[in-house]
Amino acid sequence: MNAVLPNSNSSTPDDAVRVHPVLSNGIDQQKYQIDVIETMAEMETIRPQWESLHSRDPESNVFLSWKWLAQAFRNNPQRWRVFAVRSGNTYVCLFPTKYRVHWSNSRTEFQSEIEAGGRLIWSEYTGFLCDPAHQEKALSALANHLVSLPWSHLSLRYEDSKSRSAQFTSAFPAEGFSARLRKYRINKGQTDNLVSPQIELPGDFETYLRDFLSKSMREKVRRSFRRNLESNELRITETTPETFERDIEILLRFWTTKWAAKRGNSTAIRVAENYRKTLRAALDMNILFMPVLWREDQPLAALGHIIDTHQRRSHFIVSGRDAESDIASLGQLLHAYSIRWAIHSGLDVYDFCHGDERYKYSYGAKNKTLNYFTIRRIASNADIGSLDPINTAEALHRAVDFIDSGNLEKASAACRQILFDCI
Repeated sequence: MNAVLPNSNSSTPDDAVRVHPVLSNGIDQQKYQIDVIETMAEMETIRPQWESLHSRDPESNVFLSWKWLAQAFRNNPQRWRVFAVRSGNTYVCLFPTKYRVHWSNSRTEFQSEIEAGGRLIWSEYTGFLCDPAHQEKALSALANHLVSLPWSHLSLRYEDSKSRSAQFTSAFPAEGFSARLRKYRINKGQTDNLVSPQIELPGDFETYLRDFLSKSMREKVRRSFRRNLESNELRITETTPETFERDIEILLRFWTTKWAAKRGNSTAIRVAENYRKTLRAALDMNILFMPVLWREDQPLAALGHIIDTHQRRSHFIVSGRDAESDIASLGQLLHAYSIRWAIHSGLDVYDFCHGDERYKYSYGAKNKTLNYFTIRRIASNADIGSLDPINTAEALHRAVDFIDSGNLEKASAACRQILFDCI
C-alpha cells in the first residue's frame, strides 16, 4: 500500500512512502502508523516534519538532525532505513537505522542485523527522536512493527536519553525475543566507553577557572596561556573551509602515528579515515571547530570538535599531537583554549564524549551515562525469515565471495535463501 507523506507538496511515485498499520498489542491501530523511509527522495519529502520533531524533542542532538543523517544516508544507499511513527499527519517518533548482513554458521543462513543509522557516519550519539507527549506509546508501536520484520539482532550503542531504551526494549514480547542492557569497556577493560564526561559551562572563563578547576590545574592553565600564547611563542589557528585539507592531514597524521603502534597500521588508517569523514560532514554543515597549535610554521597539535548549535554543546571528537615535541601539555593547552572558546561562544556544555579517561576530570567534567542494548530474536519464524530484502545486494556479494573461495556448500545455501526470502 502506498501513500503520499503527510504535508508533502509532491504526489510523484518517487516521493511515496510505504505505510504500515500497527499490529494489535493494545495499541490503538488508528492512532499510530509506521512510514518506512529508505530512499533520499523520501528523506527530502519528510525533511520539514523531521526538523519540526527535532526542534520540539528536548533530548534531541545534532547527530539525530536531518542534515547530519542525510549525509550518512546519501553515501550509503541500501544500507539504511528510517522508521517514522506518526499520529494522524504528524510524526511523533523517528528511528534511523543501519542494516548489515551476518552469516550464521550454526543456522547456515544470512541474517539481517539492525544498528543505529548514525553509525554510518560515526555519530557520537544515537537513538530516537520523540515527541514527549507520545513517547512511550510511539516507541511501543515502533517495537510492535519491528517484530513483524526479518532480522536476528537489533542493537543500539551510545543511545542518549533518560528512558527511551528501557521503554523500547520492554515493548518487545518476552516470548520470542531476548532484550538486555549491555556494558561496553575498551582498552582491555580500563575504559568505560558508555560514560561521557561533560562540563556544564558557566557564563565566563574566569568563573570556570575559579570554580571548576583545582588550584594546581588553574595555575597550569594560566601559566600555559601566558608562556605560550600571550608571549607569542606559539599560535593557534581555527580551521576554515580553505584550510581544512591541510589541518585534517595534520591532525590525522599525529593521531595515526600514535595509534598505529597500538592498533596496527591498517586499523589506525581505517579509523583515521572514519574521523576524516565525520569532521568533513561537520565542515559541510558549518559546525566544525578545529583549533591547530603551531610554533611558527610547525604544527604541534590539533583538536576536532562538532558543535551542536541547537543544544548549545561542543563535542570533542579526536585529537592529535606531536609526540616528539619538547613542549609539555600540548593537549591541555588546546582543551583549555577550546573550553574558553565554547564559553565565549555562548555554549552550555563542553562534552569530552566517550570514555572515562582520567585526564577529562581535571577540567571539571562530570559523568553522563549512555545506554547500550541488544534485542535478539530467539525463536525463528519461517513466515518472516531472517534476511531483509534491503540486504539483497550485500548478500549476493557475500554469496559470490563464497563461490570465489570454493565454499560451494555455503554458496548454495546462500543463493537458495536469497531466492526464497528476497526475490
